[in-house]
Amino acid sequence: MRRNENYSLNTDIYIILLLVCSIMTAIFVGISSNLMILNCVFLAITCFLVLITYFLGLLAGLIFNLLFVFIQGSYVLYADVVLGKELDLWLIVWIFLPLIWSLLVSFMTRNLQKLQEENLSLRESNARNLGYNSETDLRTMRSYRQDAEVFIETHKRFDIPVSTGIISIRYFHQIMNILTEEQQHHLIKRLSDILSESFRNNDIVYSIDGVGGVPQWGVLLFADYDGAMVAMDRIKQRVTTLLREDKELGKYDIQISIGVVEYNEDKIKSVSQFIDSAQHVLQYDV
Repeated sequence: MRRNENYSLNTDIYIILLLVCSIMTAIFVGISSNLMILNCVFLAITCFLVLITYFLGLLAGLIFNLLFVFIQGSYVLYADVVLGKELDLWLIVWIFLPLIWSLLVSFMTRNLQKLQEENLSLRESNARNLGYNSETDLRTMRSYRQDAEVFIETHKRFDIPVSTGIISIRYFHQIMNILTEEQQHHLIKRLSDILSESFRNNDIVYSIDGVGGVPQWGVLLFADYDGAMVAMDRIKQRVTTLLREDKELGKYDIQISIGVVEYNEDKIKSVSQFIDSAQHVLQYDV
């Protein structure tokens, strides 16, 4: 939060400096109105150099600025030595003015980028603290564990069968290697949407991280093992069908693996063991 405030303060300072620079440029152009055409030419060059700095970065901007200074300095030297013309003050100002503009725009742009990155980091941090994944629009492992405790407590009180299922992309790393970064994000989001739409309203889907950070999805169901397997097999077939129909992913053979475990208080002593058991079973669905 402190860094965020510093970035905001720096942005305000750069905006003020840009306003001051704009006023100084306007005053300078005004007092040299007899050279309006040349002022317009140099102003256009300044805008070009600022755009170069903005889109290509500070290094490229400095290179083009130095090239401009070299050309203008050579002309001034030629006019003074060879042509014998008196050195005009306004030419010296136009040597440094584009450089000042480029530096200010570069510093402000870099500061705004850091501010955006910090804001994005804060949003993601808040989402994690709230148990929410901003990429998949699903709850996270934290919510998964908390809700699993509620499901287990409901099972103990009312003797309602409870199962959990873990879903993963089969051959995940191999699939990721052949997809572009944009396709990877699309796959994760599309699969999350399909799973979220496919289960009943009281069956909650979660976005969790498996071994090695591999994305997985968990689901809690009020069902016994057989009922949960029927539901998961149905979802498995639906996912395969819809992914084949997807315009970006249809040409790839993308399948999912599932692991299902029914809660048994005689064998499972904790929520962690409940979830770990499902992840262990997942390894055998090949």
